[in-house]
Amino acid sequence: MKDRIKTVRKLSGLNQTEFGNKIGATQAMLTSYETGRVVPSDSMLKLISKEFGVSYTWLKTGEGPMEDPTASRDALDKLTSAYSDLPARVKMLVDVLVDIDPEWWKTLDDAFAELERRRKEKEGDAE
Repeated sequence: MKDRIKTVRKLSGLNQTEFGNKIGATQAMLTSYETGRVVPSDSMLKLISKEFGVSYTWLKTGEGPMEDPTASRDALDKLTSAYSDLPARVKMLVDVLVDIDPEWWKTLDDAFAELERRRKEKEGDAE
């Protein structure tokens, strides 16, 4: 479980303090989870699961897919609720993304992958 929690944190691009802030845990507590000194409560696992869109079962047992299939529905519900209050330019971006040609999704995904590769390369140079 400790490795799965660390995986979720790293995939989220957060340090222990930032991750902890999202789930109401201190950096020291998160260190305890990630080293296996402390086993998080079921309620903490459910909170991590909901906050980061991962499967509670996977987080607890390692079984099944990492992604929670209901998480995308939650994100869509949040976007739907917030849409009317979004600034006009952000609404325009959402509208364009909704109507985008499927081929462009691949292009966007490739561009994000390249940005991520460059970020990791830059971080490697800084170490």
